[in-house]
Amino acid sequence: MKAKKKGSSFIGRLLLWINIFLCICMLISYLAPVVNPARFWPVAFFGLAYPYLLLGNVIFILYWLIRRRLWVLLSVICIVIGWKTLNRNIGLRFSSSATYLGGSNMLRIMTYNVHNFKRYGSKNDISTKKDILQIIKDEQPDVIGFQEFYTRNKGQYDMLDSIQRILNCNNFYFMSVVSNKDEAIGMALFSKFPIVSRGMIQLASSRASENQCIYADIKKGDKTFRFYSVHLQSIRFDPEDYRYLNNVEPQQGKPEGSAMRLVAKLKNAFVKRSEQVFKIKENAATCPYPYLITGDFNDTPTSFAVNQVAKGLKNAFTEKGSGLGRTYNGSFPNYQIDYIMTSRQFDVTDYHIIEKRLSDHYPVRSDVVLK
Repeated sequence: MKAKKKGSSFIGRLLLWINIFLCICMLISYLAPVVNPARFWPVAFFGLAYPYLLLGNVIFILYWLIRRRLWVLLSVICIVIGWKTLNRNIGLRFSSSATYLGGSNMLRIMTYNVHNFKRYGSKNDISTKKDILQIIKDEQPDVIGFQEFYTRNKGQYDMLDSIQRILNCNNFYFMSVVSNKDEAIGMALFSKFPIVSRGMIQLASSRASENQCIYADIKKGDKTFRFYSVHLQSIRFDPEDYRYLNNVEPQQGKPEGSAMRLVAKLKNAFVKRSEQVFKIKENAATCPYPYLITGDFNDTPTSFAVNQVAKGLKNAFTEKGSGLGRTYNGSFPNYQIDYIMTSRQFDVTDYHIIEKRLSDHYPVRSDVVLK
């Protein structure tokens, strides 16, 4: 019996120290939204790990409750301290099913990284393209922004023409980053209302990069607003990186080399996104109209980049979202990385992630009222 008690005591102490370690890591993750990765990048990794740290602490809460120990307060207090962070990551409300009524002040906004209208890692296939177009037809957004938009000059992959017909509009802005005489890839936005001006914010060092920002000033009735479509710095994982993450080939190559390569790519992306968001915010600060910033941020709700953009704005997910808010359905990062944010002149009435695995991103839709 004594030996059993000693063993139980050792396991209990070990679990307590693991719990304390998780709490410390979680407290550090709360610094990720305010610590610029360009100055001190390691904190960004704690922010990336937040969902797993949260899960670990919830497990310990259940464990200590079963054991009827006061150590349960460790994780409870730690989670309560980061309540704002929790709300950015998880919508603690039931999913809404508000009906879009339209009207002079109502707008339905969408953002969709369509991955060139194909399934992730696949070649172009007609069925995926048709399914994506069907979503857009069903949702009928007033304004939609696309990242990784692919189009041809003619034929069934003339996506500029297809979306104009589906939305019954001829107001669009397409900025190609890679093109030839027959086809192009870039960023696009479409509007059911007149576009009175448009522009581009060069985020990457090269205009040929897909990581850029475009915007359009749109007039609805007597009101004008600006719509930004953003594609922040990608991590640029290679197939080899995904194989390492999925442990498909654990025996091949040097695992420490693979891990360091992943860390280097993540660090580089954290730093570049932290620089890019300031360019967007600088432009938005001079905007004379109410505005929305939407798109693929390639970063999580606990990141510096996302929280810098969100300063002074309403995050549609935080306002009306529910559940985990996951918008990326690829291998990694399997998080919420697509966002719709509005200036204070808008009220968010609805938020919805359309969970259909077509592109490697889910489309995100929000209904807003321009006050």
